[in-house]
Order: sequence, then C-alpha cells, then structure tokens
Amino acid sequence: MKSLNTLFSLVIGLLFFLTSCSGGKTEQAEIQQEEIMVERVRPAQEGGTTAAYFTYKNELETTDTLLSVSSEVAGMSQVHESYLTDDGMMGMREQKNLAVEAGESLNFAQGGLHVMLMQLKENLQVGDTVTLKMQFKNKGLVEKLLPVRTY
Repeated sequence: MKSLNTLFSLVIGLLFFLTSCSGGKTEQAEIQQEEIMVERVRPAQEGGTTAAYFTYKNELETTDTLLSVSSEVAGMSQVHESYLTDDGMMGMREQKNLAVEAGESLNFAQGGLHVMLMQLKENLQVGDTVTLKMQFKNKGLVEKLLPVRTY
C-alpha cells in the first residue's frame, strides 16, 4: 500500500511539473507573437538598414494595390518578403505591386513581409518616430507614423 501511495504521489508530482512547464512555453510563445505584431521600426545607425513592421487594412470596397513605399529617413525603401531557400537558409526578395483584397490586411512582420529602409539619412533611436509613405493604386497616399523601438 505504501508503494502505491508513493507511485501515486510521484505521478501527481510529474503531472504538476509537466503542466507548469508547458504553461511557461505557451506564455513565451504568446509573448513572442505579440512582439512580432508590435508596430515599429528597429533602431539603426545612419548609413545602415532597418525594417518596419505594421499592419495595413484595406478599408475600400475593392481590391487595392500597394505600388511603392518611401520614407524621408531613407535613401531607398522596398517591401521585402523573407523566405526559406532550398538549402535551408533565410533569404529576402523584393515584392512589387502587392494586392490587398477589400476588407483584408497586409501584415508586415518579422519573418514575413516587411519594409526595408536602406541608406538611412540619420540615426534612428528608441523614442524617435518614422513616417512611412505608401502609395496605393486606388487609395492614393497613405502615411503611417511608426515608433522606433526594439520590441
């Protein structure tokens, strides 16, 4: 009987341990997902390159197309997509003329679509803001003010 009680206590303790460990991983995954979706521009130095992450929702009743992006802080701006190459490496390629269906969103996030700001004309430090200009076929010019932050 004593060994049965010991075994029962061990099983209960193991279940408690596994439950508490998996909860931490779930919380960590949720935190990482929230960090990815935070609208921001990463800090960077003058002459360097950084990325902008945000969401744009097409509120028109028709499909629209993103034709170009620009910012006064960068000499060149492009929409890029991250992808996995055949040899298992990460790569990026420019994306032009992105269509967004009526009522749908374009998510610019780490590991997916993002806006590259290259040839920076100034240092971008935490607390600064960056105005991103997006030219759409139907909507026209849309400006997005993004904070510079690390998360």
